[in-house]
Amino acid sequence: MKNVFLLFIIFSLSLYAHQVKENYLQLDYNNSTKILTLNLEVETKLLEDRGNFDDNKNEIISFKELYAHQDFLFSYVKNHLRLICENKKLTLSDAKITFHRYQYQTYMQITKSFYTCPLEGLYLEYNLFFEWEPSHKLLIHLGANKGEFVLDKTKKSSTFSIEKMSQFQRLYLFIKEGISHILDGLDHLLFLLMILIPSVIVLKYANNVKEFKNSGYLLLKIITTFSVAHSLTLFIAGIGWWIPDVVVIESSIALSIFIVALLNFLGKYKHVDKKIVFLFGLLHGFGFANVLEIAQVDDFFSFLIALFGFNVGVEIGQIFVISLYIPFLYFVAKQKYSQIAIKLITFIAMGISLFWFLQRIGWI
Repeated sequence: MKNVFLLFIIFSLSLYAHQVKENYLQLDYNNSTKILTLNLEVETKLLEDRGNFDDNKNEIISFKELYAHQDFLFSYVKNHLRLICENKKLTLSDAKITFHRYQYQTYMQITKSFYTCPLEGLYLEYNLFFEWEPSHKLLIHLGANKGEFVLDKTKKSSTFSIEKMSQFQRLYLFIKEGISHILDGLDHLLFLLMILIPSVIVLKYANNVKEFKNSGYLLLKIITTFSVAHSLTLFIAGIGWWIPDVVVIESSIALSIFIVALLNFLGKYKHVDKKIVFLFGLLHGFGFANVLEIAQVDDFFSFLIALFGFNVGVEIGQIFVISLYIPFLYFVAKQKYSQIAIKLITFIAMGISLFWFLQRIGWI
C-alpha cells in the first residue's frame, strides 16, 4: 500500500508537467553608441489563464484581445522585473509592445533601448511566473557572443559583463542546464521508467551469473539506444537542419509513453525493443532541443560547445535517474504481487500520458 500511495503522489505531481514555461531575454550593447537594447519575450498563456481576456466568449484569445488587455499584461511584467543601472532604477515605460506566435505559443515582446547604460553596470532581478510555475526559467542571451545566462526560482538575479564568456564557462553552464532539463522533464522521466521495465523483468528471472550478465547487457543496450537516438535529433534540431512543429513533437512524446506503457501493461515486454526505443528516442531528442534557443551565438564552435555541454548534462541527469529506477523496479519485480504492481504502475503511466496527449493537442 505504501508503494501505491507513492505512485499516486507521483501521478498528482505529474499532471502539472505539461511543459516547462520559458521566457527569453536578449540584451545587446553597442560600444560605439553606448546604447543598451532590451528585447523580452513573455509567454502569455499563464496570464491569459488568470485574466478575463476572452471578450467575445469564443474560447480563443486573439491578438486583438491581447492588445486590448496589454495594460494588464505589461503591468504584471513591470511589477515583477527590476532593472538597475549604476544604482539608478530603469523603467520599462514607453517600451514597444507587440504580440506574436511561435509554433503554438503566444508571446508578448517588449523592446526598449536605454542610453548611457553600460552592460557591466546593469543589475536584473526577475520574479515572473514563479508563484504559478516553480520550474519556470528566463533564458538570457547577450549579443556579440558574450554568453548565455539562466535565471530560475533558485537564482532570480544577475549582473553582466562585457567580457566574452569562455568556452569552459559555456560548457559548464550548459551541462548544468542539461541536468536541470532532464530532472524537470517529467514526461522524459516517465518514458525512461517505462522502457526500463521489460529489462528489469528479464533480470528478475536470471538464474545464474551468465543469464544475469546477459540481462544486464540487454538493459545497457536499451539505455544506450535511447541516448544515441535523442542525441541525434538534439543535434539535428540544435543546428537548425530540421525543427518539427512543437505541438506534433510534444503530443507525440506523450503518445510514445502511452504506447510503451500499454505494451508493458499487456505483458508484451519483448515488443519494447531497441527499434521502438530508438524511434521514440528520436522524438524525445526534438523535445530536448527547445532549450537551445538561448545558444544564438554567431560563432559555430561556441554553439557546438553549448550543444555538447547540454547533451552531456542530459546524460548525467539520465544516469542519475536510472540509478534510482533500477533498484526500485528490481525490488518491485521481486515481490509476491509483482505482476499486479507492474500493471498498476503502467496503468497510472497510461493515464498520465493520455492526459498529457489530450492536453497538448488542445482537447482539455
